[in-house]
Amino acid sequence: MSSPDPAPRWVDTGGGEGPLWSFRVGDVEVFPIREVDYLPAPTDFFPQLETESWTDGAFYTREPFTRDGRILLNQEAHLLKVGDRRILVDAGGGNGKARRGGSVYDRTDRPFLEQFPRAGVALEDIDTVVFTHLHVDHVGFATSADGDGGWVPTFPNARYLVVRPEFDWWTSADGARALERTGDYIADSILPLRDAGVLDLVAADHRVAPGVRLVPAFGHTPGNVYVEVESAGKRALFAGDMLHHGVQLERPEWSIRYCVLPGDSADQRRRLLERVADTGDLLIPAHFPFPAAGYVSRAERGFTYTFIDV
Repeated sequence: MSSPDPAPRWVDTGGGEGPLWSFRVGDVEVFPIREVDYLPAPTDFFPQLETESWTDGAFYTREPFTRDGRILLNQEAHLLKVGDRRILVDAGGGNGKARRGGSVYDRTDRPFLEQFPRAGVALEDIDTVVFTHLHVDHVGFATSADGDGGWVPTFPNARYLVVRPEFDWWTSADGARALERTGDYIADSILPLRDAGVLDLVAADHRVAPGVRLVPAFGHTPGNVYVEVESAGKRALFAGDMLHHGVQLERPEWSIRYCVLPGDSADQRRRLLERVADTGDLLIPAHFPFPAAGYVSRAERGFTYTFIDV
């Protein structure tokens, strides 16, 4: 698959009026908070395509996974209503923040936070923000401009959770080198949380709330986790960036360019896919086309995906 134009394209998908779409995992209500769809060239994410081809006619070569020769990536976070708890899984790319390289997230102004009231949730109601990892598109709305050139926590009553090895790596010399591609988003989206005293460094198997826990899956980043939600006999796995695109269902060994430990990432991806194929648990990757959530089945080669009904 080739692209006529290497520059990414994107369209805003958030905002709107009326109630926000949601689905349930047992007694837990889940609201996808959509930020943007973008369409990079396939080789922007998968260097394997410089020397290999994907399977002609495979499900992931058609919509909704591709459009006009590009891969379609949806950017969304997930708001969970767990009893009287209000938990946000990841925090998008953010608004008004300088990013390098023509980024999809450079100085944006998108209706991300405006969606929370449509779910019946004020920003003050969020008690926990969980970061599956600390990439630029998962942390940005954690802070907002304070009007004086600085950044403050967006959700004033929340604790913000990140796995300790993840924080340690991104604040190390190796992490600093990785930030050169995008600009230092740790400085405007994570360190202000620490300075405000609301950032908690937790274990990779931390229990967030009854029925909500982190599961270690280091690879995409050195402290990457996914979030397991179990309620009333149902279970869902919020996979973050463990998968980006449908081709990785057929070829779990394909890690994207931005995986810090691509071999470990591939191993963890296969384990996750085998788990959900065997258990029937709902899988929710952060970047699959809306509604993102679906069920995995084994196929002649790798796995296939069936989206839940919208």
